[in-house]
Amino acid sequence: MISFANSPRSPGAALLLALQLACGGEKADTSDGGGGEGQDTGAVVDPATVPLRGTCPLPNRWGGFTVDSNDDYAAVSGQVADGVVPIAVLTELLTEGECTIWRRENPFCDGGCDPGTTCGLDGSCVPYPSNQQLGTVRVAGLLTPVEMEPVMPGATYFDTSLSNPPWEPGALVALETGGGAWDAMTLFGVAPPPLVPETLDWQLTPGEPFTVRWTPPPSGSRGEVLLRLRVDQHGLTPSALECHFTDDGEGEVPASVFNALVEFGLTGFPAGDLSRQTVDNHAIEDDGCMDFTLSDSHLAAVSVEGYTPCNRDEECPEGQSCNVPLQRCE
Repeated sequence: MISFANSPRSPGAALLLALQLACGGEKADTSDGGGGEGQDTGAVVDPATVPLRGTCPLPNRWGGFTVDSNDDYAAVSGQVADGVVPIAVLTELLTEGECTIWRRENPFCDGGCDPGTTCGLDGSCVPYPSNQQLGTVRVAGLLTPVEMEPVMPGATYFDTSLSNPPWEPGALVALETGGGAWDAMTLFGVAPPPLVPETLDWQLTPGEPFTVRWTPPPSGSRGEVLLRLRVDQHGLTPSALECHFTDDGEGEVPASVFNALVEFGLTGFPAGDLSRQTVDNHAIEDDGCMDFTLSDSHLAAVSVEGYTPCNRDEECPEGQSCNVPLQRCE
């Protein structure tokens, strides 16, 4: 086991605690330092009970980090800016059950904006958020230790050298920033067990609900299953669907929700994915937020009955031609 702290007062104390737990320990004295806002670092951090505060609200999300395991590789990546990019704040169009349709806005500023600024949702130019250096970022509890420095320009962080899967299911994982633009922050996750979908061949029919099924996790597992679906890839204000399902083996997209998604636009090649995840977040200053996601994700092959995406006329049914800019047969 490696150690990132020589003193319980150092900002690495909470991360050291996570490492001790990942290696079979029960507790460590971190009462005098470390830990993300809202975490009790003087208590035992147990993967069964550690608070996982979910994703940041979009109007406050300045960035975050993700450890993702997919069919091809595992990687950790992230970046945190000093504000919110306006087009990242989506508009909620419809929510039913566990599913929500979100729309990306396309703000317009008459005359354009100067370099270093961007168009805000109110039609005025605002400073473009700048990624911030967070010092050395470490992730403990993975099978491969992670220690990252910011890559410049851009102050992005990534490590693609992880084993796949990068964790033991149920392990406590901790991410700690090294200071930099803000004081050190510690966020937690619980490694999800592998997600085993019944099928990733999604054949969708307007007017009918869409059900996804997967093998339920072992008793006591943390987290949720996230479904994402995009069928309007080239609209001026494209919409997308997200469903946050309870991880019990089955989730349903109501027919009314899928119908609404289709009515908002069908362009390009539909895309979808299904993932099992845990998410924690941490406040930054007065109104900022960063989050930390552990995700086991899988891409789906998506088709919509009565709709044919295309790149050329030969891909279209008889009597139709390809609208190349919108990548759809008409």
